[in-house]
Amino acid sequence: MQLFNLFPLTVLQDSIRIEDHERIKLVNEIKKMRNEVKEEKKSNYAWTGDTKGHEFLFSNTTFKNISHKISEVIKEYLKALSINIEMLDIYYQRSWATYTENEQSINFHTHSQSNISFAYYLLKSPGAGGIIFRSNELQNEIAKNIFTSSKIEKSLINKPNPYNSDRSMFDLDQDSIIIFPSKTPHATMPNKSGKLRVSISGDITIMLKDSKGFEHLMPSFNNWTKFN
Repeated sequence: MQLFNLFPLTVLQDSIRIEDHERIKLVNEIKKMRNEVKEEKKSNYAWTGDTKGHEFLFSNTTFKNISHKISEVIKEYLKALSINIEMLDIYYQRSWATYTENEQSINFHTHSQSNISFAYYLLKSPGAGGIIFRSNELQNEIAKNIFTSSKIEKSLINKPNPYNSDRSMFDLDQDSIIIFPSKTPHATMPNKSGKLRVSISGDITIMLKDSKGFEHLMPSFNNWTKFN
């Protein structure tokens, strides 16, 4: 017997090492952003800079080195998909920090306005929670909702595995980066470490340098016409 896994979702995991003095500097810069607005009451939802007026983190020169390192890994992800990066202009559309205190998490969501998204774990202790990916298009779902968690609890599904799961969790270490298509639903696990978790996330937009003969990929904005 042979099993063939078709139409995979490809997620890249790698590590980016930085010196401790740089880590402290970046974390302190993010703490300053976080402390600009005091929350009236503590929330179970992590603080995310993209919704708090800090969605262009990499415009801050403090983050120049880490943004360059992330750029190199993004290129490797595109190469793994056999995409010719020489034909592309690649942009950080948005970049922000996520500040997750104890018991906080982020619900499932997508970044539908971009092509590629990433999360880099700048500060993370064991037990601080990982990232979860969910599929809305289960190719093996032979009956509606057969692979939901309730079916596992009722023993209809003996054991979750890559063939029958609608989600997958990555519990990453500090300095890890994970890269994935922006349209992929994702969430974070609650931080159970009792310590602060700080990550840097971003959205990538790719554009064709020359769009002649192409229909679907975004053409360079240098050729766009702005409304008068």
